[in-house]
Amino acid sequence: MGTVVVATTPNKMSKDDILLEGDFEVFPRDKVLYHVECSRTGISYYPKGGERSKKTLKYIHFGDVTGCRCRKSLDQKHSNKAYLTVFHYPLKKKLFGEKCVRSKQHITFSRSADESFDSNRKVNEKWRRVILRLCQGLTVLKTDVDKCSVPEKKRLLVLVNPHSGPGRAMQIYKGQVAPMLDEADIITTVIETEYAGHGTKLMKSFKREDYNGVVIVSGDGLIYEVVNGLMGRSDWEDAMKIPIGCVPGGSGNALACAINYSAGESIETDPVLHSTFILVKHKVIPMDLVMIEQPKTKIFSFLSVCWGLLADIDFESEKFRAIGEARFTLQAILRIMSLRKYKGRLSFLPLTEYIPKSSNNNIAKSAQTPQKNRRVSLDDFGNSNGSGEENRLRSKSVPSKLYRGKLVSSPEIDEEDCEEKLADFRESFVSGDFEPQILGPMVVNGGPHADVDVKFSLESNEVFTSGDGDANDTSSISSLQEILRVSKSKDGKFPSFLPALGEPLPSDWVTLDEEFVTVCASYQTHLGSDLIMAPDARFNDGIIHLTFIKAGIQKGELIQLMGMLEKGTQIDHPSPNFEFVKCLAFRLQPEGEHGVIMVDGERVDYGPLQGQILPGMANLMAIQ
Repeated sequence: MGTVVVATTPNKMSKDDILLEGDFEVFPRDKVLYHVECSRTGISYYPKGGERSKKTLKYIHFGDVTGCRCRKSLDQKHSNKAYLTVFHYPLKKKLFGEKCVRSKQHITFSRSADESFDSNRKVNEKWRRVILRLCQGLTVLKTDVDKCSVPEKKRLLVLVNPHSGPGRAMQIYKGQVAPMLDEADIITTVIETEYAGHGTKLMKSFKREDYNGVVIVSGDGLIYEVVNGLMGRSDWEDAMKIPIGCVPGGSGNALACAINYSAGESIETDPVLHSTFILVKHKVIPMDLVMIEQPKTKIFSFLSVCWGLLADIDFESEKFRAIGEARFTLQAILRIMSLRKYKGRLSFLPLTEYIPKSSNNNIAKSAQTPQKNRRVSLDDFGNSNGSGEENRLRSKSVPSKLYRGKLVSSPEIDEEDCEEKLADFRESFVSGDFEPQILGPMVVNGGPHADVDVKFSLESNEVFTSGDGDANDTSSISSLQEILRVSKSKDGKFPSFLPALGEPLPSDWVTLDEEFVTVCASYQTHLGSDLIMAPDARFNDGIIHLTFIKAGIQKGELIQLMGMLEKGTQIDHPSPNFEFVKCLAFRLQPEGEHGVIMVDGERVDYGPLQGQILPGMANLMAIQ
């Protein structure tokens, strides 16, 4: 996670910026009167009659606020007082460290200016309505403060796996998650899963219209069940619109780590608090899925496919489940000391031309520049048009340009137009309504730019060229051109460009017939809290991040690689036996009958399989 820049107290606001203002006491200091101002970005307060300065001014940013309540005093001496409590989780820099973490705080304002409780309560209720709308990113006009309504309460279906990881998921939910959701006035229906596959069964029968989201308090296994349960419904297209959220409650919490990492929230310190905060403040973000085909089944993956070393570590560490995520580290040491090799064939459709690392290490390394740090910047609150939450809670990093080339600067190509067309293309991909003309002549052979090989980066929405090209040469066809040739899958559900598992692959696929140590196809940044497999992945980048390690790597190099995975710096490792490739589809054909293949941490039948990206097929409660 990158550096988090903590917000500074805003300068004095103009009268036009202030939506509400009034005088309140701040509990428990009932003898000091504060002047309180509410703007679209936060609440400022300072002692009335004193000088407004950095020393005296206090500030609560709405990006940190989760809820607000009106209360009545239990003390008969203050029976006319009405209390207004604001729950917020500000970022604080850790002592002796650069990382920022959130801590729970609440502040209670009391009003006794009127003689009756009802009169004071009415004023506080107006403040509450405005605060709740602003902390949820809703617009409030100055002319509407007296009549704006309380936002509709969200309803979440919460699935808790009591047997996940160390078996503390229900304890985590009741002790940390439920109180935060209650502060935010979120209505929950909690179901405790009883057996393997229960999550899939529940998702096939639950009423989609009754909930605003599904939250999983467990490890990645229950998320896998939920995704496949939703995709198995007859109304899967509508069902997949419901956003999925998660809180780490198991031993493998990869998606929760990826969500926190993307939002700039802490993974190491109190990840449950930070994950729950994201659930309360979430935006709905599209998330890619990968369709996995095997000879007898088809499943949908949200995280990864692993074969070899990483799969063995995941599966064989089950006996250490009681120690949580430490089980993976322990099993990794044991497995590296007695390293296995796996013979098989790996094929993939690369996003751009594949250059084997072993053939020219310098070229391969120059094609991959180090990723920029994830960064949450809180500097631009004043530029926010709404609550400022979108500026406070999002990663400011820009995906690295992994595929170099000259940017097309021809006046015939408008960059904004390219972005619009690419967005239209992505939408048509998800819906299945393909119209090749949406991209215009840029990708049509023989068009005005047929003298160059035009490529799109699905990650950065930029157009690149790789030099002079042949309009009739499809050996290095661009990713978008390839996808435009797709047809519906056999069941008619969604676009598929995979040949049948037993059929030969097109000529523009790359095939490696090797001995491998491990192969991992991942589509999230993390495979665990200390395992950053694809540091520049995005939830909806439309890319499979393929990592493979060939036999011949030294144990010392492998241990070094495992250490680099903690920071996501392994991409630049010089070993010719380690490669990292971005692709749209892959096929794995292991030799022999014995071994382990893991999909999203779940063991599947050992044998050939293939997968392709399904851009934006699911929805996620996250901040990106």
